[in-house]
Amino acid sequence: MAKKDYYRTLGVKANATEAELKKAFRELAKQYHPDRNPGDAAAEARFREIAEAWEVLGDAENRARYDRMGPLYTASGRPPTAEELNELLKDTFTNLFGRRKAQVGEDLRYTCSVSLEEVATGAEKTLVVQRQVRCRKCGATGDSPDGRTPCTPCNGTGKSPTRRFLRSDCATCHGKGYKPSQKCSDCSGAGMRGTEENLKVKVPPGVATGQKLKVKGKGNEGTEGAGDLYVILSVAEHLLFRRRGADLLCEAPISLVDACLGFDLKVPTLDGSTTIRIPPGTAPGKSFRLPGRGLPGLGGSGKGDLHIKVAVEVPAKLSAEQKLALSQFADKLGPEAFPQKKAWIDQLRSRAESR
Repeated sequence: MAKKDYYRTLGVKANATEAELKKAFRELAKQYHPDRNPGDAAAEARFREIAEAWEVLGDAENRARYDRMGPLYTASGRPPTAEELNELLKDTFTNLFGRRKAQVGEDLRYTCSVSLEEVATGAEKTLVVQRQVRCRKCGATGDSPDGRTPCTPCNGTGKSPTRRFLRSDCATCHGKGYKPSQKCSDCSGAGMRGTEENLKVKVPPGVATGQKLKVKGKGNEGTEGAGDLYVILSVAEHLLFRRRGADLLCEAPISLVDACLGFDLKVPTLDGSTTIRIPPGTAPGKSFRLPGRGLPGLGGSGKGDLHIKVAVEVPAKLSAEQKLALSQFADKLGPEAFPQKKAWIDQLRSRAESR
């Protein structure tokens, strides 16, 4: 019987046209084809679901019968058996009361630190991930494959020998078809085993702290497939640069003499260094912009700029001789060398005289 919503499987509405159905099927089949996802059990199971949905909805006669019958649809057109009706009722009631056990394993989260240089170029990171996987020895049952004896009441079928309302599994073996003799030695009866896996993840250029990368099927495994791994990115602080979107900010200390006379200043960039010209008379806090020397935008949308802000460093300790030299130097400059200071003093004087 059709226990799944085939329209939802293909990601289309129930009134989708034949062309829309065909387009959705081709795109999904190409995405989840086993040849493109070698070794991915979850992708293989998804591909089978897609093929099953297309087999029904891709045929006009089958689709019309499915639209009429819904979950009671069968490929052969036969009426549902009592066991199938029981199974349908059980699924309906368990879904209604929220008691359905999750079949897909839980998602995992992993925080990955990346440097600013890696943000600029992109990187491939190797992550060591702890995850739970199905025990291969016992098939996730938790029972040892050795010494199993068939269940007598159900004759090893796992199905209830009598018709019971909302029960199709054998009450004795709970659907296993056998009686376990001992726990699995590999998983100690848990059905799952912890494993450490090295995963390579490609970090695209331009990422920022808090962004997520999804690695499909690399979360914990469940009975019907694995969850996903979400890699949370954290961009590490840099010794020289601060980030403002795609722009980079850098503060360069210069001496008082350099600010007065001007000089060529060697400044860092993410991929090396370059030289900029500091003109004579540069004021403290002035910024110089280097276009295109910042970070790339996410998805390759251009590059930001690098802003170099100069900080004039005032000598902290001066000897008596140095102080005398500075005083003589200031006397030779006169007030005209400091127009902002002169204007401020003039404003104070004018304010005092107006009172």
